[in-house]
Amino acid sequence: MAFSLRDAKRSLTEQTIVEKATGLFKERGFDQVSVRQIAKAAMVSEKTVFNYFPYKELMVVASAQPQMRGFMDDIQAKIDAIAEPTEILRDFGQNLAELCVANPQAMTIIVSELLTFDSGRLELVLRYIPDLYGPIRTVMTLARAQGKLRPEVNVELATDFFLSSVLNVIRTYFATGQVDRVRSMLNVSLEILLHGAFQHPPADAPHA
Repeated sequence: MAFSLRDAKRSLTEQTIVEKATGLFKERGFDQVSVRQIAKAAMVSEKTVFNYFPYKELMVVASAQPQMRGFMDDIQAKIDAIAEPTEILRDFGQNLAELCVANPQAMTIIVSELLTFDSGRLELVLRYIPDLYGPIRTVMTLARAQGKLRPEVNVELATDFFLSSVLNVIRTYFATGQVDRVRSMLNVSLEILLHGAFQHPPADAPHA
């Protein structure tokens, strides 16, 4: 599909709004920045800002698109290499936590947006955030094929449980200022999943 001049202008305007908003958020704090200030910095009207981003949180989501793509590209590379499913799940949680620690304000907003009950809002978020569900479902499917996921455990439910656990741990501990506990709690959440949903190799028989 050809990329028209109009598309290029729209993309540039969107990028400019995101860049100016990100700079203002870092300088003054997210809650202290108004749409009017963002519009002025980007040299566009407030209406234009709202046309691209109906609410400020979406600008934060858009600003993290490169980092989130890089994060999921790494996970996908491990999936393509048929790495051990439990290690991929562990890397997913720990690497996402590292992203959050590196940029707590932005990632706290992003995680909250991913957990929204508003389907319309979530649809807008997913314009900028790469698919998390599909790759993790592939990991669960691989675990099933390898005989590691219990036969009575539904692949989709296991995927839902894992993703909701990871995102809720991050949201809860960042919201309460207990960032130092995120990694350990993610490990606990993973162990709960592995204990309940995955097969465990039989213990060695006792020696006579």
